[in-house]
Amino acid sequence: MPALQRASKGRMFSIQADLPRLPVPPLQQTLDKYLKTISPITTPEQYQKTAEIVGRFAENEGPELHELLEKHAEGKDSWLADWWLNTAYLDYRAPNVINSNPGMVMPTQRFNSDEEWLAYAARLIRAGIDYKQQIDNENLEVEVLAGQPLCMIQYYKIFSTCRIPDLKRDRLVCYPPNKPNAPRHIVIIHNNQFFSLDVYGTDGRPLNEKQIHKLLSKLVSKSQTVGPPVGVLTTGNRNSWATSHKRLAKLGNNASHFDKIEKSIFVVCLDKPYSGTQDPGADEFTLSARQMLYGDGSHACSTNRWFDKTLQFIVGRNGNIGINYEHSPAEGPPVASLLDHMCNYLASEKENEAARGTTDIEQLEFKIDKTIEAAMETAKTEIDLFGADVQLTGHIFDGFGKNFAKSIKQSPDALIQVAMQLAYYRDQGHPCATYESASTRMFQLGRTDTIRSCTPASLAFCQTMHDSSDRAVQAKAFVDAVHAHREYTAAAVAGQGIDRHLLGLKLIAIENGMNVPDLHMDPTYSKAFHFNLSTSQVPCKNPIVLCFGPVVPDGYGFCYNPRSNEIIFVVSAFKNCDKTDSQNLTNRLCESLMDIKALFPTSAKL
Repeated sequence: MPALQRASKGRMFSIQADLPRLPVPPLQQTLDKYLKTISPITTPEQYQKTAEIVGRFAENEGPELHELLEKHAEGKDSWLADWWLNTAYLDYRAPNVINSNPGMVMPTQRFNSDEEWLAYAARLIRAGIDYKQQIDNENLEVEVLAGQPLCMIQYYKIFSTCRIPDLKRDRLVCYPPNKPNAPRHIVIIHNNQFFSLDVYGTDGRPLNEKQIHKLLSKLVSKSQTVGPPVGVLTTGNRNSWATSHKRLAKLGNNASHFDKIEKSIFVVCLDKPYSGTQDPGADEFTLSARQMLYGDGSHACSTNRWFDKTLQFIVGRNGNIGINYEHSPAEGPPVASLLDHMCNYLASEKENEAARGTTDIEQLEFKIDKTIEAAMETAKTEIDLFGADVQLTGHIFDGFGKNFAKSIKQSPDALIQVAMQLAYYRDQGHPCATYESASTRMFQLGRTDTIRSCTPASLAFCQTMHDSSDRAVQAKAFVDAVHAHREYTAAAVAGQGIDRHLLGLKLIAIENGMNVPDLHMDPTYSKAFHFNLSTSQVPCKNPIVLCFGPVVPDGYGFCYNPRSNEIIFVVSAFKNCDKTDSQNLTNRLCESLMDIKALFPTSAKL
């Protein structure tokens, strides 16, 4: 997906009311595109059978469902937003951790003492509050994609937001700054113990770094022993966690503690030093990714978390820094923008005046019983098993970066996606359904659609690289694949993707008491949505990268930050699948990137 830009001027919501609404694409256009996207991943026999099913759908229930969907869209800011929030997130019963919550890795630090560690944490907290003030005052510049202004609502939803477990469907709560009694506190977790810390003085000004540092030192001294691992419950199956949550809320002052966590501006996890990582052979970068993604196990930091909180900053005594964020209110770019701001703030020499009238820290001591103790032990066992199955490979590819792609007049994102298609083809011997996030934020309440990076042109390129040694033929096939990717991307960000439209046709049938169409029950449809490659570009100006787990048992997760002369990325896989290996795919990707570079000597011009 193309990188975002900032408008030269304009307040945060100045164009919000003028943004168009997400369109419902033409039915036949979607069906034609669907058939085109499945052609690389189906046999001729499978394709023919699916083409017949699609044809019957177009002649029978398809037009009626499409008309119902258009009526559903009438008068709504977005026909998709509520459906997507529920279907993609709140209805999901598997654990948030690894499956849904991404981690983001920031540059590693070196702390020579606890004082340095807490001083850094204090400055990081102040950097986050500094960014929040820009959002509260609506001073962020409107983002622009391909010349079009974007919806900025997601920025409003990342602070003071939390997911709350419930049976069948979770809830998402947000406490915006323009409402009465807006939150003034953050929550700190250290040694599994929870503290509320007001980050504003009685004069309404944010505390400065020294004031925050003093309070952090006090709470760390009060929490030298390890508390009960209540936070590990947030790693569990959503129904299991919902059951424990309801029980906990009836004990002692736990309901008030939940309220403090849910309303907090964000959570900060002060992670103790630990040994016994679940991946002893991993390098520093990969270990940091594990710590951000799930805490690296219950013997490390997985219990020192609250995985339902939208923003959960992690400051490790070992120098690993980053964030884990609950995905339901926002995509990666708003969080990446926040982290870029924080990195710049941390690197600056900015000093702030002290606020007047600080408030003492408040410890949130959870009361537990034997049932909760048993649930915590179960959750610890489950996150240890799940985490141990995750294979992560973090890598900084220094063969080239965005500058090379631009020098050959190609899209950096498309180049990387085509290279990944080649890497997967070499790794597995065949193409696969591939997901890449496409932002639809040029529409009101826009979230994402899918860029289907596996195209007939990308398959042709992979086959050409395998079968031909003619550089000119290979180069032409590469350019064709890049152009196909750019064309699909442009359509997806313009609201003309197929994935959300097909979902809408299914959901409108269910809402109207109709049978789920044969199109959606076709095995090829299942194959088309079995994303063996789940990918996302999250560009940051600083050396930051996002990571997430595979979305299918035999798949890969792949997230990347293309910078001027390097590409930072993390590949994930599950160890219990003997067909996937994140290190192997990383090696294949680096090889494919260099093979593409070799097609275009530096003096060549396209």
